[in-house]
Amino acid sequence: MKYGSIGRRAVMAGALLALAACEDGLTDVNVNPNAPTDVAAEFLLPESIRTGVEIILGDGMMLAHTSIWPQQTVELQYPDEEQGNVRPERMDLYWDTLYSSALNDVQAVVEKGRAQEDALVEGVGLTWTSWLYQHITDLWGDVPYTEALRADEGITEPAYDPQQDIYMALLSDLATAQDLLASGEGAGFANGDILYGGDYELWRRFANSLRMRMAMRMSEVDATNAAAEFAAAYAAGGFESNADNAMLVWPGAPYRNPLFEDWQTRDDFGVSATMITTLEALADPRLEMYAEPAQEDGVHRGLQNNVATPPLSISNYSRIGNLWRENGATTPSPVMTYAEVLFLQAEAAARGWIAGDPAALYEEGIRANMQMYDPWGAAAAPTDAEIDAYLAQPGVAYSPATGIEQINLQKWIALYMNGAEAWANTRRIDVPALVAGPDLTLSRIPVRFMYPGGEQSLNAANLQEAVARQGGGLDLVTPLWWDVG
Repeated sequence: MKYGSIGRRAVMAGALLALAACEDGLTDVNVNPNAPTDVAAEFLLPESIRTGVEIILGDGMMLAHTSIWPQQTVELQYPDEEQGNVRPERMDLYWDTLYSSALNDVQAVVEKGRAQEDALVEGVGLTWTSWLYQHITDLWGDVPYTEALRADEGITEPAYDPQQDIYMALLSDLATAQDLLASGEGAGFANGDILYGGDYELWRRFANSLRMRMAMRMSEVDATNAAAEFAAAYAAGGFESNADNAMLVWPGAPYRNPLFEDWQTRDDFGVSATMITTLEALADPRLEMYAEPAQEDGVHRGLQNNVATPPLSISNYSRIGNLWRENGATTPSPVMTYAEVLFLQAEAAARGWIAGDPAALYEEGIRANMQMYDPWGAAAAPTDAEIDAYLAQPGVAYSPATGIEQINLQKWIALYMNGAEAWANTRRIDVPALVAGPDLTLSRIPVRFMYPGGEQSLNAANLQEAVARQGGGLDLVTPLWWDVG
């Protein structure tokens, strides 16, 4: 069944996140409901989606790591990560939660789909597994993949796969997912799809869009395979409008946007000076949506990243926009968007990988991003007139001579509040050109996560092999396979 409206998706998200359905039966009094012998795919999928989004797009990883290192946001009060002092326990938390919870749940979904010969369940599972693994390998590089999640088979110390091999495997899985979802075969999910409400055509477009993202990531290290994979995914068909966006809609208490939850107890994350000065230089109307004026004087003022002690009190700096803070309880988390896909296609067209007009795709990407939050009543969202005026500016108008740089600058702006992808793309293409602040203790702005302490003690031999193969990995400054800039 297809659910076309955002409202229907929000209601379904609330019902499924709660997972409150139960059956009466006095004959079941001797059965422990908290120790099920089997869990259906419709219960595993929402747990995997929610957990993955909360970790990758929540306040911990994003506001303390992946959005400060591409200089979108900034730590105003506790700038440990700004200086390069990453708390090791956070690396353990992210790794353990992604593997033992999010990935473990969705792997069971894939297995159930195969066992039941349900192409729709398997296709959804493969697509979500690929989204999770894409982030994991883009954070850490070489990671357990082939032997991961196989403790039941006695593999408790899994080998690490090279990132290049993981990428090619995921691209293959996404092609398979596209075919499974296109087949329409199987019963699918009666409940449990909190991302698309059982719309398998949107899942199919998501699989192809994610394949485009991963293909473009290889642009600087394996252009031949990158072009071929991108062209195949483009031909299969990705997102076609903002209605296709993969957005996790938070229904409200007790399932609220984690950035809003963070605002309930602390308010010490601001907007980077790099983001604010860029938006101001372009007269970008998204400034009002992205950043609140400083409480002290009503001026939009960003703090430079990598500063140990702000020169002014934190009330003198812009906080993250109220769309995510004060009014953010139900603001959706952007898993992947049409705007990003348009920028990917614009760059592919500029590189000659696909037919198309890079300028038109670039402009459409800007417009799609500026309109993305309209359904959620973003008070400061740009109007149509503001968008038209912005696109008409000489400093924004597309130029073939600087096209790829322009595309990726606008993509960086558009990926605000999608820190992991913003950081990954900035590492790939070095746009914008980031300059470290004065108090960074490292040799460069971080370009990877360091491996968690648990792996160093429990899987040491395989980890050390991976570290040696990559030329590092226990630090924050050794580039990943695709990062050759």
